[in-house]
Amino acid sequence: MAGKSTFKRGIIVLAVIGAVILAVRLLHQDAPGGRLKLPVGKGTPIVRIGERHGLILASDGSLWSWGSDFLGWPTLGLGRSNMQSTVLRRIGNDTNWVSISVESSRNVALKSDGTLWTWGEGVPVPNGGVGASYTPVPAAPGNDWKAAAAGGVHIVAIKKDGTLWGWGHNWAGSIGVPASKGSRVPLQIGTGTNWVRVWAGILESVAQQADGTLWYWGENLNPLYQQGTNVVSEPQCVSPDTNWVDAAFSDNTALAIKSDGTLWAWGRSAHRLTGVTDTNLDVVPMRVGTNSDWRSIGPSFVWWSCGLIKQDGSLWIMDVRDKPTEEQPKFHQPVRFLPVPFQGDHVAFVAGMAHGAESGVHGPIGVILTPDGEVWTWGMVLGDPPTFKNEILSRLAKLGRIFYSKIPDPEAGPVYRDRPWRLENAGSENTN
Repeated sequence: MAGKSTFKRGIIVLAVIGAVILAVRLLHQDAPGGRLKLPVGKGTPIVRIGERHGLILASDGSLWSWGSDFLGWPTLGLGRSNMQSTVLRRIGNDTNWVSISVESSRNVALKSDGTLWTWGEGVPVPNGGVGASYTPVPAAPGNDWKAAAAGGVHIVAIKKDGTLWGWGHNWAGSIGVPASKGSRVPLQIGTGTNWVRVWAGILESVAQQADGTLWYWGENLNPLYQQGTNVVSEPQCVSPDTNWVDAAFSDNTALAIKSDGTLWAWGRSAHRLTGVTDTNLDVVPMRVGTNSDWRSIGPSFVWWSCGLIKQDGSLWIMDVRDKPTEEQPKFHQPVRFLPVPFQGDHVAFVAGMAHGAESGVHGPIGVILTPDGEVWTWGMVLGDPPTFKNEILSRLAKLGRIFYSKIPDPEAGPVYRDRPWRLENAGSENTN
């Protein structure tokens, strides 16, 4: 009997020790004790987030990632041994990166020498399969690339001569080449040589010409058509307006800001943002909200909302909620804009709003990079480390199964934190 009592006391002591260790770990994540700043240089920093990972282009031209792989695709770019990281880790040693684009399972990045690189999921094409890149590899031949965007099933890019190119899967007209079913190599979109900017969504693409006009192709804009039918297989001018300054995507919807500070939306789900009851109007840009002081809108690939910056530099999140009324059960109340309560300067910002069972959490998520290299984040913890509560329950369940094998192991969902914290910098990663 004495032996059993001693054994039980030992188990209790181990459980208490485990709880203390986990508590320390949790506190450490809220206020990391390691390096808390990225290197600073003269370049333009960029922050992007996918469904389970984040990517940062620091102002010194270096690349950093954190989070976890998505559905087995190595999105972190840190090599085969790194499938999850809740701290920032450097991708390679290069310092000549100038642009990045992120989607759920793939990243695209541009170097100052004009070469284009990718890692994660290989671009899928019909009957061709896909591959995985654990570290950055060339995304396309040549060293004359100027800009690129990663979509859900495709990549679109602009060369220095102003020509527009697309490759990947063309199921919904995503690559903008009508005669193609898909391609592993870039195909030129049209014959124009005046393209200057490009954005990509899950099945959609938007590009801007030098005269300021916006052009769209991909998933059909009209919600009256079944998804994947009657697609827009080549660029079509969105409107005759020439004062567009920025663009992004929401759920089956394109968004854009004009130079007068107004926000506009069009696409299959645009009525969620505009509040219109006639879905025929979804095919043309309709105004979102009444604000006229927006400056820019940041892409957030998987969240059905975006982060915006006003002319005064304040940060905001677009909150899209499903709230149909009795009079209009198929439509939604106007979108809300929520301020981000961040005190301090920022040089890069991305945000979104997670809703529903797909994400497992509810509420805003975002990342801010400060001028001195601090990275602040809030909302869902990319990398999904176990929560303190679930870790304790899981370990107690494992101990309990020693005596009763039918005790279930609790399922740990994504961690969500309301209070912003700084991401720790773990330094360089061996990607060989």
